[in-house]
Amino acid sequence: MTPDSELPGREALRAACMKFGVNDEGARLLHHRSNAVWLLPEQNLVARLAPDTAYRRERAVTAIAVTRWLGDAEKPIALTPLTGRQPVVTSDAIATFWPYRPSNNQPSPADLGALVRRLHTVTAPTFSVPHYQPLRRLFEALALDDERAAPALAGPDRAWLRGRADTVVAEFRRTRFPLGEGLIHVDVHSENAVQDHRQWVLIDWDQCCIGPRELDLVNGLPDHFHQPAGDRELFAAAYGYDLLGWSGWTLLRDITELHSMASYIRLAPSKPAAAVELRHRFHSLRTGDATAIWHAIS
Repeated sequence: MTPDSELPGREALRAACMKFGVNDEGARLLHHRSNAVWLLPEQNLVARLAPDTAYRRERAVTAIAVTRWLGDAEKPIALTPLTGRQPVVTSDAIATFWPYRPSNNQPSPADLGALVRRLHTVTAPTFSVPHYQPLRRLFEALALDDERAAPALAGPDRAWLRGRADTVVAEFRRTRFPLGEGLIHVDVHSENAVQDHRQWVLIDWDQCCIGPRELDLVNGLPDHFHQPAGDRELFAAAYGYDLLGWSGWTLLRDITELHSMASYIRLAPSKPAAAVELRHRFHSLRTGDATAIWHAIS
């Protein structure tokens, strides 16, 4: 069984904190989906933990390098990680440490659109940054489910989802993107922005890479999260480009929704709420039910 079958727990957090030299006393779990995200209240820090796999190491190394590099920008775009040697690798986890920036409100769609516009004006880093690989996490999650004695999805359902993903990836390979390629975040939404020194900045750079800029604009698309049309229009206006005016927008919607299935496949056996949401999402995809509303489970 792949070590990415579940997220690291409290003992892994303690080991990472000891290695980095911070206090884990009173740690509180904030999120538990793609990563285990812990608040360390004694030092007002956040620790993000994932299983120690080659792919997770690549993601963590890239996130630290890119956010430190962006920290030199004239106007902040990313929350800068703590100084010190990062990421931190223990026997069964990889961890990164960040300032804790709680916000009493959320960024507006215009705030997010403006942030992405600034990001897309940045030239690509001089150091190596991975290129976007569509649906890599979903294929890994399906391979994990293949190995389970009690899979999250039945065999025919996994086969259908894998076939659907193959079709979408093939379409992606054939597509030419009007905005070109550059440094992208890939997971832009309101939960991934916080205020730092009274300015909105993006967090959760685990998926950042070089890829089509359109992938950062999916916040402006109608999808199963049913964001109000007015909010989507505000986001597009602030960015300066309406993705709905491009005929290929449905491909990006499909990629985003399929990608989101990966965490729920991985967590379903140990987290009942994730199992329920997985079945709900799968059923709406299989039946083409565009009215079904998806909910994020942390």
